[in-house]
Amino acid sequence: MRGENSGSEKPCLAGSGHELDRGADPGWARALSGLTAELRSRGLDVGIDGRTGVVEATVEGSSRRTQRAVLRPHRGRLWWWLRWEEEAAGAGCAMRHSPLTPAARTGDAARRIAGVMGPVRTRIG
Repeated sequence: MRGENSGSEKPCLAGSGHELDRGADPGWARALSGLTAELRSRGLDVGIDGRTGVVEATVEGSSRRTQRAVLRPHRGRLWWWLRWEEEAAGAGCAMRHSPLTPAARTGDAARRIAGVMGPVRTRIG
């Protein structure tokens, strides 16, 4: 039946956040701009795709590191999901997503993303 599961409570990434919101939602835009500002305040370069709800944080160093967060439904609400690339997710997984925080908690999401990325060098002038 629709909406039921087989007892497995593993989170899964399904659909776009816009499907949950049933159209344009100021919460969607607030979450994107909030996470972008929080990540920039931590010294990260940030790119966003507002149409798909993706925020990409990048840090330059001895090697360039990038981490993506995506807005998607989880437990009936809009959440930030952390997108793990193959090498971080483990062998055999092409890509993995993990629920991070509710969309409104941009500060917590940014702190966790920055923690995953490691130390950030602050640019001078």
